[in-house]
Amino acid sequence: MRSGREFFARPTGPNHRRYEALRGYLYEGLPTEVAAARAGYSPATLRSAVRDFRAGKTGFFLNPRPGPTRAPAKNAARHSVIELRRAGHSAKEISELLAGTPTPLNRTGVAEILAEAGFPRLPVRPPAERSAPYRDHPRRAEVIDFAALPDRAETKVAGLLLAIPELVALDLPALVAQAGYPGTAVIPAVSYLLSLLALKLTGIRRVSHVDDLAADPGAGLFTGLCALPKATALTTYS
Repeated sequence: MRSGREFFARPTGPNHRRYEALRGYLYEGLPTEVAAARAGYSPATLRSAVRDFRAGKTGFFLNPRPGPTRAPAKNAARHSVIELRRAGHSAKEISELLAGTPTPLNRTGVAEILAEAGFPRLPVRPPAERSAPYRDHPRRAEVIDFAALPDRAETKVAGLLLAIPELVALDLPALVAQAGYPGTAVIPAVSYLLSLLALKLTGIRRVSHVDDLAADPGAGLFTGLCALPKATALTTYS
């Protein structure tokens, strides 16, 4: 007796049992009653499994699908990312500097390039030494004053506004109220939900990366806020 034989002698789990029953009946030529008993089936259950198998409705083995082997956006930006890090910029600053270039890259991609190149994380710097002032004192999230909006504004996420007709058709405010989602004295519940939805629709994978979107006027218009809630507020709400 070889060690491991019991795995095949006593199949467990629905797929394993079905496989052994079908193999016994179709390949080994066992009688229906014997093959069914091997897996703890009734003969009628085995006949049903055979019918489904012959119709192509049953599968047991999955062929592995290799993941992507190329990252064209990262490869295009790699040289710029490394040069900017050598100049002392953080991953977030590099992402912001690349935003207006032919090789934009989000903060996650920048961090991955830096890690692959062997750069350590930068120590936390005093606010006065950081490049972008809004990072130190981001605008507070509050309900937008539509009367104070400028006639024109630059945004990277104008496509968010295309979702508004669908949300109106769904009557999102009524759904939020019916579900009992809470709001605060400053941020309505609908705006909290829209802020989380904005992250999903723009492909931002983590709430902690909301700073990449928080100050964008298009995202603010979508949520009804002058700026999106920050990571702590959204994480707590989520």
